[in-house]
Amino acid sequence: MVKRALIIGVSILVLGIGLAYGLSLFQVHEFSGTVYQTPAQAPPIVLPASDGSTFDLVDQQGKIVLVFFGYTSCPDVCPTTLSDLKRVTEILGNKAGETQVVFVTVDPERDTVEKLHSYLSLFLPSFIGLTGTEEELSKVYADYGVYREIDAASKTEAGYLVNHSTRLYLIDQEGDLFITYSYGTDPEAIAADIEYLLDE
Repeated sequence: MVKRALIIGVSILVLGIGLAYGLSLFQVHEFSGTVYQTPAQAPPIVLPASDGSTFDLVDQQGKIVLVFFGYTSCPDVCPTTLSDLKRVTEILGNKAGETQVVFVTVDPERDTVEKLHSYLSLFLPSFIGLTGTEEELSKVYADYGVYREIDAASKTEAGYLVNHSTRLYLIDQEGDLFITYSYGTDPEAIAADIEYLLDE
């Protein structure tokens, strides 16, 4: 009787573990950002890059691209976001090579390719910075719905501040705009989303 009860107990336990495992395989991943309901091809970005090349977003297809708009003189949001993206890269480990972080300046007057290179190297050498003329950048800002305005009230001999959007854009391997993240999204959550997309 005891032996029979033991067998039944073990069987129920094994069945429960198997069922839990099976359900986990079919569990839908919940993304941490705002998912575009109808993903569309990301608007083109062709700009001078901090590595001395001309960056073309089309060349990044096959990778996950994380695009952030900011500037090197930013006192808070930009360095925090780049630090978070460095953490995302660290979490991804061997999969980090399948992603690319792109930092598009909202302050082309001061952000030269050389300055972008030096600044981004403080975070990770693999991060690419982009600049360009006002005309070139204005089109990119408009295409991505980026707000950017020089804060006239902050102008001093030391410089000025630039008010700008703080969202992070994730472009998937097919080159589609897939998710946007609000400022301060947990790096582990972003990394989990990327890992899910890479494993699909």
